[in-house]
Amino acid sequence: MKKERKISFLIPAHNEEKIIAKTLENLINLPWQNYEVIVGLDGCTDNTESIVKKFQEKFKRIKYYKLNLRRGKPAVIDRIIKYAKGEIIIINDADWIFSVKDKESFYDFISAFDDEKIGGIAESFPIEWSDNLKRGNLGFKISAFSNYFWLKFQKEKFSKKEKGFRVLTDSKMFLTNIFRKKLYKRNFSLGDDFERTKNIIDSGYNIIIFDNSDVPRMLATYSKIPLADLFKQKIRTSIAREQIKKEQNIGIGYYFPAVYYMFKNSWKKGWKIGAIISFWIIINFFAIIFSKFKKKDTKEGWKLRMKR
Repeated sequence: MKKERKISFLIPAHNEEKIIAKTLENLINLPWQNYEVIVGLDGCTDNTESIVKKFQEKFKRIKYYKLNLRRGKPAVIDRIIKYAKGEIIIINDADWIFSVKDKESFYDFISAFDDEKIGGIAESFPIEWSDNLKRGNLGFKISAFSNYFWLKFQKEKFSKKEKGFRVLTDSKMFLTNIFRKKLYKRNFSLGDDFERTKNIIDSGYNIIIFDNSDVPRMLATYSKIPLADLFKQKIRTSIAREQIKKEQNIGIGYYFPAVYYMFKNSWKKGWKIGAIISFWIIINFFAIIFSKFKKKDTKEGWKLRMKR
C-alpha cells in the first residue's frame, strides 16, 4: 500500500479577491486525504480575507494567517512554513491551480519521494503550457513558448536519466516549489525558487523533472498577460538573475547559448512561433536595460508583478 505522506500547500496572497476562490476550490477537491492548505494573507486591503475565511469555516484543512510583511513572496513563505505540518511542501501561487488528472497519477507523483535521495521536484513545463494556450493573448503565448524552449534547453544541457527519473546535474535556473520541508532554507531574492533548487542540491539531494506534461503540475488560472505586465515581469526576472548571478554561475556563457537555442528551435516550429520568440528576445533586451535603473532589492522588485 502506498504511503500517504502529509502535504502542506502554501499560498502567499496579497489582494487576490478575483482569483483566490478558484485556487482554493481546486485544492479542496484533490484525490488525497493527508494534506493541508495554509494561506498567508499579506496586507490584503480587498475582500481576499473574507473569501478565504468562508473556505476556512467550511473546510478544516484550510488555515490562514494575517500578515503585514509586504516584503514579497519569500518573506511570506518564510513565515507560514513554520506552521506547516507536512513532510512535503508545495508552494502554490494564488493564480495557479495544481492540476491532477486522477488519484493514481497523484500517488505515483508523490511516491517519487519514496527515494530518500530525492529532495524536490522542479518545474518541468511552464504553467502557461495548457489548454489556455489556445485562447491566450500575445503576452500569454510569449510567456508560454519562451518558458517552454528555455526549459527544453535546460533539460537537454543540465539533466540526465537515472533510476527512472530525469535528475538535474546543475541547479542553474530551474524552479523548485515542491520539496521536503526539512530541506527548506530561507530565501531572499526575487528568484526564490531558483535559490531553492541550488540549496537542495547543495544539501546532497537530487531534484527531478519530468518529460511528460500530464504529470500533476501547476497551471495558470489566467489566459491573458498584458504586454505592459509581461515587460514588468521580464524586468523583475532580470533583477532576479542579477541577485543570484554569482551563486548560480549565470553569465554570457550560459545566457547566450540558451537564447540562441530558443531562437533556432522556435523557427523550426514555424514562422509564428519563431516570431513569438524573436519578440521575446527584443522584450528581454529592453527589460535588461531598464532593470539597471531599478532598485535591486526584493521588496521593490515584487511590485513588478502582474496586475490581477
